[in-house]
Amino acid sequence: MKFLSVKNLLLVLFLASPIVYLNTVYDRLPEKVALHFGADMQPDRYGPKTELWTTIFILMGIALASYLLVTNLSKIDPKNQNLQSQGIIEKLGLSIVGFMSLITLYIIYSSYNPTSGKILFVMLGGLFAVLGNFMNNIKPNYFVGLRLPWTLESEDNWRKTHQLGGKIWVAGGLLIAILGMLTSTVWMSKIMLAMIVMMVFIPGFYSYKLYQQSKINSK
Repeated sequence: MKFLSVKNLLLVLFLASPIVYLNTVYDRLPEKVALHFGADMQPDRYGPKTELWTTIFILMGIALASYLLVTNLSKIDPKNQNLQSQGIIEKLGLSIVGFMSLITLYIIYSSYNPTSGKILFVMLGGLFAVLGNFMNNIKPNYFVGLRLPWTLESEDNWRKTHQLGGKIWVAGGLLIAILGMLTSTVWMSKIMLAMIVMMVFIPGFYSYKLYQQSKINSK
């Protein structure tokens, strides 16, 4: 049966895991739990544990919406006329849902267990590395990837920019994960922000230089 495909089973598993986990521990939770964390990953707002249900359904709703958007690009993106490999797109969509599920599980766990927050940076670094691994296989579109004026104008620019961007995101993601385990959470928040800026700026600048060079060559 098509519905029982590995893809659909993984999707259901990812979406259901936070719900099952919260339901399992709910009776053991204190009436007030941590609901928000500061830059140091320490709780700065507490509230009734019932709010965790709202958080879960919002995050899983965003995850499902992201999956449906990514996997239906060819139907809604005029620039993406069956260019994408559906297998790659489905893996990308599942990776996003899997990450959102892990984050939600971490939020539930952190609501009643003190944590250093380091694992969050490891997960974020892992996500960037996974997304970087997909970059080289994503074809031009208006929704996913480095959607710059110069990449959208030229398929060659898109391909070369995403080849470089993929390598930078994989390396940057792995570095974030490693530093996340070794650096204090306060400093790591600043380091990660700086690294994300560089991970976006370098491919963007490279794309612009390719565009300028193509203009010179066309004269």
